[in-house]
Amino acid sequence: MRLPNGDEVTAPTPVWGLDIQCEKGTNLSYGPWADRQREQLFLFFFPQDYQTMKVFIFIASVPGEIRQVQQFDVRLNILAEATVDILFSKLIMRDGKQENQTNAVHMNVQRGSYFEMTLPWTVSDDGYVTKINGQFLHVDASSSLNYRNLLEAETLDYRVNVHYPRVWNHHQTWDLEFNGCKATYHFLYAHKEFFQDMIEDWSSRVPPDLLHFVPYSWNFIIRMQEFELITLANGYNWVDCEHQANAHIAFCGELFDLRFTLPFTDFLPETVLLKFIIVGENVDLSLFLPPTNTSSNIITALSRNARLIEKEDRPKHSFSSEKWRKFCKLSSGWVDCWHVPELQLSISYTYHPVPPVGPSPQANVSTPEKEELLLSPIRAPHRKKSPMEIIKNLTPEQFDPTSVTADCINVDLRITKPSEIKLYGSVLRMFINLK
Repeated sequence: MRLPNGDEVTAPTPVWGLDIQCEKGTNLSYGPWADRQREQLFLFFFPQDYQTMKVFIFIASVPGEIRQVQQFDVRLNILAEATVDILFSKLIMRDGKQENQTNAVHMNVQRGSYFEMTLPWTVSDDGYVTKINGQFLHVDASSSLNYRNLLEAETLDYRVNVHYPRVWNHHQTWDLEFNGCKATYHFLYAHKEFFQDMIEDWSSRVPPDLLHFVPYSWNFIIRMQEFELITLANGYNWVDCEHQANAHIAFCGELFDLRFTLPFTDFLPETVLLKFIIVGENVDLSLFLPPTNTSSNIITALSRNARLIEKEDRPKHSFSSEKWRKFCKLSSGWVDCWHVPELQLSISYTYHPVPPVGPSPQANVSTPEKEELLLSPIRAPHRKKSPMEIIKNLTPEQFDPTSVTADCINVDLRITKPSEIKLYGSVLRMFINLK
């Protein structure tokens, strides 16, 4: 269309989408099982033809013809308090039988939270990108473990961009970004296995197959403004789930930025290198001892009444108390031990993955051993045992861990500006417990 002044105006593309309004009593549940059903529905309506996708060529709309739809938008708005459950399961042994144990992450969110997803219907030269973003307001998350506390945040924004190339088995990129404000996260060692079970349930249960292998990378960015990271530092890895006698070490600060990549780019790699980069600004190390600890009253009294001086005998001001705190409040008995204006922690972890064993003899038998097993019925009866038979007959007591190559972890901590530390004996002891 051309306006009288000579400007050309292009008609907007058709809007195609789905708007969902959630009011009182909303409970949303999702998880690996539901995601597998979604995948089956997608494969039913849009089956994979394993062909290179054609580039979409935009043609200007002609009067009288149907305009071309370029994307499908889904938006979900929460208009009242709601709950969100992420359910997953793991296999456990009970009375000699395998059973599925259901675990969950339970979240309470407030009105104003939303979810958006954009599914493109066009393909460019480099493929297409599926976008997911949203926000949780005043989120309160707990786990199904006996120690329930997990995460509290004023706002939690999330964004997921999935880039699919035109060729079905070319490298895919998944970018995941989480931004939280005024967040308190409780970390236990048990959470490591808890979230690992979630990832294993969510990942494919099909044994590795080179013909269907698709390389992809997951890029994570986790950023928190005004945060508290609470850890437990009880002796002997003991946890009081009633929160009466727990010792804590907490990391509090204005900025927490964690970036790492999970590369799944090689088929059955011998080693995988993971790199984690953590940046913190105005970070405090805080200590809490329960009243049952004999050092609790002494450390609290020293923190409140000790007179600190500099080299020139000038009084030194204590750590600033004008900071956001929700859990680690000084009035509740917490003690600040270390203040760092800026730090960077780099961790590189090289490990040897153990792929799932596929149906014999595909995934775990090399070609020579496979040939030996297939031809064994027609060979002479007194033959040598194949390497696979020797490995199967090896008992755990006969296995020597030093015979395999060790994993490697490199840790580099850099503090670029002057920091202040109050070194209490209990801090060292609790760091040993935390380790």
